[in-house]
Amino acid sequence: MARRTTAARRYAEAAFQMGKEERGLDRWDRELGLLRDLLRDPQLRAVADHPAIAYAAKERILRATAGTEIAKEPLELVLLMIRRGRPRAVEAMVDRFEELLRRERGISLAAIRSALPLQDDERESIVGRLGELTGTKIQTSEQVDESLIGGVAVRIGDTLYDASVRSRLERLRARLTVA
Repeated sequence: MARRTTAARRYAEAAFQMGKEERGLDRWDRELGLLRDLLRDPQLRAVADHPAIAYAAKERILRATAGTEIAKEPLELVLLMIRRGRPRAVEAMVDRFEELLRRERGISLAAIRSALPLQDDERESIVGRLGELTGTKIQTSEQVDESLIGGVAVRIGDTLYDASVRSRLERLRARLTVA
């Protein structure tokens, strides 16, 4: 797994540099996303992964599936990964590319878990506070997690901001059992 992650990181950084040099980061982002979505198809993924299928056949199938909406460079990068036996690293490569793009644009990705669906004013308040804490624009993904009992937990990168009732109860329990 570490080898796949390392390879994905290197390919993503190369793609990012190419996109940056040609001032086409948005195009690279869109087209790599399309290629990732294509390779999520179980049949196409099986073809890309299968060691007995010749690379020329894999290339022909992916080019035909991609059509004309994907530029040469992103398609060639993904084909290179397939030729080198790393088709499963494509998803991690695209995720890393998106991470580099967000960092370049001063955007942090915040994964918000809440006990109940957030109201618009709650969401705006959380995003505003996170923006103040990080000094960046905030892009969110939300998930309802009833096990939190109440409150929210937010992860930005490696940092967890936990204001859930469950975590407060766990801290209280820990203090009571130590005393």
